Amino acid sequence: MPCLLFAPILTYILDQLLGGRSSLEAIRWLHDIRAAVIQIDADGNLLFASSPLKERYGQLRRAQALASSSRIGVEIVRYLLTKKLTGQAEFAERHTNAGAERSIRELVDSLAEVKQMKDFRIIEAQAALKYWSVWADTEVPFARSHTKSVPPHWKRFGQRISPLTSSPRNAANPANALLNYLYAILEAEARIALLTVGLDPAVGLMHADQPNRDSLALDAMEAVRPSVDTWLYESLVQNNFSKRDFFERRDGTVRLTSRITSRLATTAPLWAAEAAPVAESVASKLMASSTKEVRFPTPLTEKNRSAGRAKYRRRTKMSRLRPTAKVESTCPECGKLFHGQGRQFCSNECWEKYNYEVHLPQTADAGLAKLAQMRAEGRDPAHGGNAARTRGATNSQHARERTQWERRHTDIDLDAAREHFRQKTLPKLAGFTLGDIVKVTGLSKRYASLIRRGDVTPHPMHFDALRNLVGES
Repeated sequence: MPCLLFAPILTYILDQLLGGRSSLEAIRWLHDIRAAVIQIDADGNLLFASSPLKERYGQLRRAQALASSSRIGVEIVRYLLTKKLTGQAEFAERHTNAGAERSIRELVDSLAEVKQMKDFRIIEAQAALKYWSVWADTEVPFARSHTKSVPPHWKRFGQRISPLTSSPRNAANPANALLNYLYAILEAEARIALLTVGLDPAVGLMHADQPNRDSLALDAMEAVRPSVDTWLYESLVQNNFSKRDFFERRDGTVRLTSRITSRLATTAPLWAAEAAPVAESVASKLMASSTKEVRFPTPLTEKNRSAGRAKYRRRTKMSRLRPTAKVESTCPECGKLFHGQGRQFCSNECWEKYNYEVHLPQTADAGLAKLAQMRAEGRDPAHGGNAARTRGATNSQHARERTQWERRHTDIDLDAAREHFRQKTLPKLAGFTLGDIVKVTGLSKRYASLIRRGDVTPHPMHFDALRNLVGES
């Protein structure tokens, strides 16, 4: 498999290694390292995709040119759409949409009877209506601190068709912009794979020929689209996006920033691995329709080479590991990308903010609801059983401590001490946490809260500890 370079990375490498020398030398360097180059613009349009290696078979190109009006062309399109619609039905099944799954599988069965390209397009459009309805309510999670400033239509997938163009182009929300960019990467990989096996990406079968469009690449990528969709869905579930990952133009088009496109670019090996067997299968079917029998090579998957060695292999061949694109962690509070195992937030500040504003209130509400339920069932944890015995023992211990303290301090004017506490000590306690008060007094946090608020006055035995806490001499 050739290695892949995106245009910004390539520009930097050429500047560093070639020092701005001629483009011919750059082309030779790319050929030597077997590198393919892809350039995608900010709107997710594929501008350029090169292939480092090309098989050349005249009969293959001739068969491709004639396929759109022949039986083999129909068979290839049926193969591609069967893979696509089957993948869509499996996606609907995983998301428990039985109606959409059933409808799409019925359309898959109907592909076997189709004999004209126009009928394939009709079936594909019918399946799309059912399939994208499964996606409509998919949530797009944003970091909590950005949620209020994000437009409501950014927070769900919505319709696949953009209201700006009546087509998927120029997406009006982040989810569809992400999908468009991923499809552009897939299109580039399909183009490279087709060139590598010796096909012309511009001469399509189901997609009509148009200027400046790789119609066969669009045909081939149909079989891989469900894999891209599944990856995006899983990414939406695992990520918390930042508002800075996207921006909206004056016409309403949503674009991706480099923060997110650089992460999407890492998925290219995934789609290259998916597109390779599809391109080889299309080429093999076309070659089989040629009058001259030729054993077609498999330069992308090396399937033929592996099969030829099977009888000499002593051990069972292990399957090749599928490339993976790591979904990196994003902070649920601010959306920042960060690295680190076992961490959920990018910093302690984000965790503390989330904990104070979200986690603690949720925990308190859940605790109060559970307590109310237990009391309604006659199982009040604060009364009866061990709770009563524990509370009684604690109260007895505090009563003994108060009695012993009063016996040792008969010379103290308790009323004056209480007045001093209310006038001098109590106002200063507002600057201390409940934990500080609990630590010096040994009282419960609930009672410490009542003291700090001024609702109760503690026993004079605690006055010295509280005066020391606030710094009174």
